[in-house]
Amino acid sequence: IFDYIGKNKFLSFIIENQYGGTHLSVNELSSILTKIASVNPALGIAIMVPNSLGPAELLQKYGTDDQKNFYLPKLADGTFIPCFGLTGPHNGSDATGSIDEGKIIIDEEGRKKIEVKINKRYITLAPVANLIGLAVKVTDPDNIMAHKEDFKEGVTVFLIRREHDGLIQDTHHNPLDVGFPNGTLKGHLKLDLEDVIGGEKNIGHGWKMLMECLAAGRGICLPATAKAS
Repeated sequence: IFDYIGKNKFLSFIIENQYGGTHLSVNELSSILTKIASVNPALGIAIMVPNSLGPAELLQKYGTDDQKNFYLPKLADGTFIPCFGLTGPHNGSDATGSIDEGKIIIDEEGRKKIEVKINKRYITLAPVANLIGLAVKVTDPDNIMAHKEDFKEGVTVFLIRREHDGLIQDTHHNPLDVGFPNGTLKGHLKLDLEDVIGGEKNIGHGWKMLMECLAAGRGICLPATAKAS
């Protein structure tokens, strides 16, 4: 099923044409999601999330040129199935709550990394995703970034692959008994600064990025699936 919806561009509705997407209007996006979800709610949710809460819009608005050119065509054709890890046991979907906190370190090879232990739950498509967006609060307790005048601590949005060392995606939830892929993201990770959507300059700017790029999910896709019900 995921091969079919990927190859037939059902995950590309908000991706611009230049990256291989179909870039639908609000009416078109809402109508298609309503039709699909009215027949099969689980399939509607599986298609809705990459077209709203996945990393595509964040990449288009904030990604580096290299990130856009590499990830967006592969999101558009289903090579990458995305999920977005924000929700946790102590913050719900509130990025200002007690989300996973990582600190900047210098690793054994002298490179700057963000070390974090994540515990995300109720992440739609997590069991099947191979491209993972992560919201993490970044801190710098050792003042490693003190030389950067524009550096700020705070919520930061990362993009990593399924095979990232330390990432665990082996738990399934079954909310509402409707069967769409839903699960947890866990593990002890060391993230590269280049994994930040938009690069190092966007460390600490994740709250603004998330608020500006959740509109399709909150304002279009969720109401469409509710209407379908």
